[in-house]
Amino acid sequence: MKGSFLFFILCCFSTSIFAQDAQFTVSVSTDSILLGNYIEVSFTLENAKGSNFDIPEFEGFDVVGGPNQSSSFQMVNGTISQEISYSFYLKPRDIGTYFIPPASIETKDGFLETLPIEVMVHPNPDGIQQTPTPQQEFRSFGFPFENTPQPPTTPKKPKKKRKIYKM
Repeated sequence: MKGSFLFFILCCFSTSIFAQDAQFTVSVSTDSILLGNYIEVSFTLENAKGSNFDIPEFEGFDVVGGPNQSSSFQMVNGTISQEISYSFYLKPRDIGTYFIPPASIETKDGFLETLPIEVMVHPNPDGIQQTPTPQQEFRSFGFPFENTPQPPTTPKKPKKKRKIYKM
């Protein structure tokens, strides 16, 4: 009796030990952009712990934000999944076709590498301003909420401090 109860407990917790395969992916908010705007590039590692993240050279782009890091952990019916993302805001310097080279990260199973991504930059004679769309919707306890990335802003002038005199 005691042995079967122990076996039952072991079977219940053994499902949480097995995780899915590790994946390292890249995504962009858009693969076509007007000059003068920016895109969001995210590198996501799923189901593994990583170290030595090697950021690619963003040739033809200025980094206007990042690296921003976010992470999530989820356990549903004994299945564990975890995710860590590194995101950058990039602004192209000129019109043309650019490639974002692969990034790599080290895991316990070895190095993982993303695929290169092509980004086309078009002329913007009307000066149209666009903002990147959110790439994913985060959920917490079943209630959706938006985690919309805010565009980089210029710092505001500090307010003048008032002198306070006590009598």
